[in-house]
Amino acid sequence: MNQASKENMNALLSKLDFSKMDGLIPAVVQDIATNTVLMVGFMNRESLIKTLSTGYMHYFSRTRNRIWIKGEESKHYQMVKEAYYDCDADALLFKVKQIKACCHEGYFTCFHNKIEGGEFLEEKLFKPEVVYGKAKIIEEIFSVIKNRIEKPTTDSYVAHLVKEGQNKILEKIDEESNELILASENNKEEEIVHESTDLLFHIMVLLAYQNINIDKIFAELESRHKEKTAKK
Repeated sequence: MNQASKENMNALLSKLDFSKMDGLIPAVVQDIATNTVLMVGFMNRESLIKTLSTGYMHYFSRTRNRIWIKGEESKHYQMVKEAYYDCDADALLFKVKQIKACCHEGYFTCFHNKIEGGEFLEEKLFKPEVVYGKAKIIEEIFSVIKNRIEKPTTDSYVAHLVKEGQNKILEKIDEESNELILASENNKEEEIVHESTDLLFHIMVLLAYQNINIDKIFAELESRHKEKTAKK
């Protein structure tokens, strides 16, 4: 390991919190191609250094009290492709290329035992704001738009626009798109933000008019993101 690599490694180790588990830190491992969660293991400082310096997953065995490389007996190695630490710096996430099966029982993932009969939350309870953070405001505005369509009032811009029909909504989207283009060509940040907001708002009006929930846009974005990152 060269000097630059050593400095980067030391900087990383100084950020991570190994104190909560007496020198260990949990590591979640995903398959890079499918995002399947393969296993959860534990690392100490030395096993993390070995992992990042060799490119192969190393763990600390609590039962054997030693460092081991995944695949040392089965030859089902895990080749590191991406690595992350969480917001509290007390957990790790690795995305790997898994050679054959991860589980010692022959399954691709160690998480192959499905729990049946649980009282699980309905999907509708998982609001986009829980997953996407700042997207909460988009969901709230979209709810207001739908409400204005379902319960129109005389002073509602949305109700008036929708009453005029889809062609009028599309005209507004075209108008706002052109204004955004002009703002960008003029390199005016404030105008770009303003016109982008107007365009997004009228796109949401169109979605509500077509009875398409904003959740489907979030789902499409997430699907495309996973597809693109899986190819790296």
